[in-house]
Parts: sequence; C-alpha cells; structure tokens
Amino acid sequence: TNFVDYSKSIIYSIFFSSNFFFYFSELEYIQYDALLTPFLHTWSLAVEEQFYIIFPIFFVTIFRFFKKYLINLLITVSLISLIFASYLSVIYPSSSFYFIHTRIWELLLGSILACLEIHKGQRSENKFNNLIFQILGLSLIVFSIIYFDDTINHPSYLTLIPVAGTSMIIWFSQKENFLIRILSSKLFVGIGLISYSLYLWHYPIFAFFRYLYGSYFEEMIILKIFLIIFSFFLSHFTYNFVEKKFRNPLFSFKRLKFYLIGLLIL
Repeated sequence: TNFVDYSKSIIYSIFFSSNFFFYFSELEYIQYDALLTPFLHTWSLAVEEQFYIIFPIFFVTIFRFFKKYLINLLITVSLISLIFASYLSVIYPSSSFYFIHTRIWELLLGSILACLEIHKGQRSENKFNNLIFQILGLSLIVFSIIYFDDTINHPSYLTLIPVAGTSMIIWFSQKENFLIRILSSKLFVGIGLISYSLYLWHYPIFAFFRYLYGSYFEEMIILKIFLIIFSFFLSHFTYNFVEKKFRNPLFSFKRLKFYLIGLLIL
C-alpha cells in the first residue's frame, strides 16, 4: 500500500495535482505520517502551478476590459480568498490547507505590489520609513517562526503576519539599507539560487531516513546535520547541472530525448 501511494504521489506531482491527491488521501500535513511521505511537499508546487495557469487568464481579461479597476479587483479577490481561508480553516482545515482558493491571496499580494510599483513608477523612497518598515517586516517573520505551531489555523488571518512581513521587506527595500545588504550577500544569494532544488531534495531525503530508522531518527542529531549538508550538496549539484542547463538557450531538447530513452532501456 505504501509503495502504491508513493507511486501515485509521483504521478500526481508530475501533473501539478498532488495537492488533490493528498487531500483525497486524507493525509493531514501535521500528522506524523506526513513526515514519512516523500513527495508531500509538492502540494505547494501544485498550488503555484495552478495559480500560474489561472492567473494569466484572469489578469488578461481584467486588463483588457476593466484595466481602470485592476488593482482594486486584485485586492478584492485577495480579501475574499483570505476570508475563505480564515473561515474554512476552522470547519474544513484540510481542504483549506491544500486548495488554491484559500491560498491565492498569498500569491496575489506579490502581484499587487508589482502593479503598485508600475502604477506609481517607483517604490517608497523615504529612507527612514523604509528602514522602519523593513525592521517591522523582519520582526513579523521572526515572530511567526518562533510562535507559530501546529495549533494555529492555517491558512487564516494569522498567516497574514509573515506574508505582510515579507511584503514590507519587498516594498520598502533599498540597496543601501543594512537588511538588504545582508540579504544581498553572497551567502544569502547563493542559498536563494539553489532554494528550489533545496526545497525539492530536503523533504524526500528526511522522509526516507525517517522511514528507515523509525522513531529513533528524531534523536539522531548528527545524522540530521549530515542530511542537511547532503541536501545542500545535492541542491548545488542539480542547480548547476540541471536547472542552469535547461535555462541555457543553447540546450538541445533533442539530445535530452535520446538520454531519456537510453535511461528507460537501461
């Protein structure tokens, strides 16, 4: 049964629908069994891809027929989604967690910031305000890391705390501010570059080792540290030899086809 579910999760993740699979599998994200499910983390990628399919259609329609009200409509849809999230996370927590209608407001906030910048022609230029709101934004994120746990309803109005913090840092960022200089350092930029690969690798690695060692794994601190380092190593490798290769305009997809056929034969 475990292998069948594992195989299904791979197939659903390929077609960006793993959020539906895990919901209908009745797998709660906060359960211990979730830590043993290697591809559970792909639910968020599925939601993102669904957004990237729906949003352009919505945006083009609004831009063509209701351009004057674009920002207002984006804010309205975000508020409706947030209200749904806050209400449904209480009575239907699993569907609220996995489905896009309660997540779209988190993604739309970035679109709203982009539209505001285009509309205004710039972001905030007040250095003092920028510094204050960046510190406030960082404080909201740190607060969420420290105090949020499995007992809070999520997503909900409480989720607005880290999302608003992130939005503040983005909107009030200026190159000369100390926080932006830190975030622009080689260390953070390097982590950012491999972050997608790191997100893909870390969960299945830890899930497989949890499955292998059972409850003893939680006490194996040295092994966990090694797995973190190993995850970074694999992420660096796949970023340089997979991600960058596919982004290269000279990359030959015909050659890739022959490689894949060769792997299938082997």
